[in-house]
Amino acid sequence: MRGRRKTVKISEAEWSIMKVLWDGCEKNNRGMTLGEIVQSLQDSTGWSNTTIRTLIIRLAEKGAVDIDKRTGVYKYTPKTSKDECVKSEVASFIERVFDNNAYNLMASLVRDGRLTEQEKKDIIGILSQIED
Repeated sequence: MRGRRKTVKISEAEWSIMKVLWDGCEKNNRGMTLGEIVQSLQDSTGWSNTTIRTLIIRLAEKGAVDIDKRTGVYKYTPKTSKDECVKSEVASFIERVFDNNAYNLMASLVRDGRLTEQEKKDIIGILSQIED
């Protein structure tokens, strides 16, 4: 795998943390404190400070989160982009569920009937832009 970056596997709980970090750090243009992360997740998850801190440490050990320890209050920032994580998750999902066949995924989504007419038009537009 020379030349490829190691993809970070993120659990469902860790995704909650990453979403808060991606959103919060983009809005504030700085890292987030543990208190800010806890406040963002408390109502939706009910997790304690300790649980959230443990998840952040795991993400840091995986290389997904950076911890700035220069000041008295630690600041947490994502080291991996949302796009990179989404691409990795989609590739893993296609490999596991659809035997690495993206066509089967697309066919399943289209047949499911959950796409609006506008979404169908947008997908057709995207497909028509693909060069062989």
